Amino acid sequence: MKNTMLSFCPYVQWVPGSDVVVAQNRGNLCVWYTIDSPERVTMFPLKGDIVDLERSNGKTEVIVTEGVNSVSYTLDEGLIEFGTAIDDGDYYRATAFLETLEMSAETEAMWKTLSKLSLEAQQLHIAERCFAALGDVSKARFLNETNKIADAVSKEYGGDGTDHYQVKARLAMLDKNFKLAEMYYMEQNAVDEVMEMYQELHMWDECIAVAEAKGHPELDNLRHSYYSYLMETNQNEKAGEVKENEEDFTGAVNLYLKAGLPAKAAWLAMSRDELLSSHDIISRITAALIKGEFYERAGDLFERTRNNQRALECYRKGNAFKKAVDLARVAFPAEVVKLEEVWGDYLVQQKQMDAAINHYIEAGRSTKAIEAAIAARQWKKALHILEQQEDKTAAKYYLKIAQHYASVQEFEVKKVLDVCPFSHVSLFCLSIALSLMYSSMKQKVVECLPSQL
Repeated sequence: MKNTMLSFCPYVQWVPGSDVVVAQNRGNLCVWYTIDSPERVTMFPLKGDIVDLERSNGKTEVIVTEGVNSVSYTLDEGLIEFGTAIDDGDYYRATAFLETLEMSAETEAMWKTLSKLSLEAQQLHIAERCFAALGDVSKARFLNETNKIADAVSKEYGGDGTDHYQVKARLAMLDKNFKLAEMYYMEQNAVDEVMEMYQELHMWDECIAVAEAKGHPELDNLRHSYYSYLMETNQNEKAGEVKENEEDFTGAVNLYLKAGLPAKAAWLAMSRDELLSSHDIISRITAALIKGEFYERAGDLFERTRNNQRALECYRKGNAFKKAVDLARVAFPAEVVKLEEVWGDYLVQQKQMDAAINHYIEAGRSTKAIEAAIAARQWKKALHILEQQEDKTAAKYYLKIAQHYASVQEFEVKKVLDVCPFSHVSLFCLSIALSLMYSSMKQKVVECLPSQL
């Protein structure tokens, strides 16, 4: 990933033997003492141009020409030495340098860099000092406890103690790699320590999974404690999932309803025959669904319990017309035509004119079908529906269709009309003629007339 660190930059150079970068931006001298944090830049105003960078005798100077004179700007050697110490891997020297400096944006970035590198190198005392300097109390305390374990192991067995399984597990926890920490504990069969870790982190599912895998005698107590914790913290949905896993389905439904999740309760009820047979449970679930305006889900539940009338009502309220029509075809055949029309009206409200046409045709509402086809600019379909009509009230739509064909100069449409009833052809051609005459295209009038006229 590339980022622009500085624009209008005539000069840029590394400070010899360090990771410090010096650059010029028009009237500013810019110094990055920690290049890993490009947003942390120290700037000084300049009146001239940088011409050279010199480092000797523990001193680094930037040479700037200001007219006929040369001026030198001295950089902070302590900050430069920090980068050199990091390159040498001497983190104790880097810490000593930082402790002599006041806290600033640059030194904060350096403490962060040192904390990351010292953790990677498992120099835990330095890492603890870094987090303390940054004010990260929780990590500093955690590392302090880890260092006490490492020091105790070092005194008893020698070495620095970082190879001990507890130290490695705690470092994995600090890195949020809890599965790796679990692996370190389980390699030593430290089941109780794994469970304690997960309980401290409130990762109860993982804790119970470990207890089940090892057949731990406290498994039942753990489950009870977990359930109590969920209830105390009002995590009713999670508590319901616990009950569901324990096959206490009635208790799970009650908790889902308490959590305001009637749809989840409905899914569970539809999957269990013993719940479907309970009138009280189904009544409470459907009441909650209707209150929350989950009409389609309530309709599904009513249909499963063979309460078809309520199911149809809920489907209509929830605009689930496909399910409503499918149910009506089986249970209420007389309602199918009405539902098709209502479905078409709903689709028109949703501006889905194309989809509404066929539903109006199924409902026998030809006028609405023609209007929907015209609104959807389905001119051929509108004309086809008109051809089937014997009612003269539909004749008013010929003019709209004629105006469209005249505007796009599709006069060949007359060939299609040769098979139409004479009265309809007459109306259509008259509409085209009037439209063309209105459009000052009189020469096309005769051309568009079908042969029977």
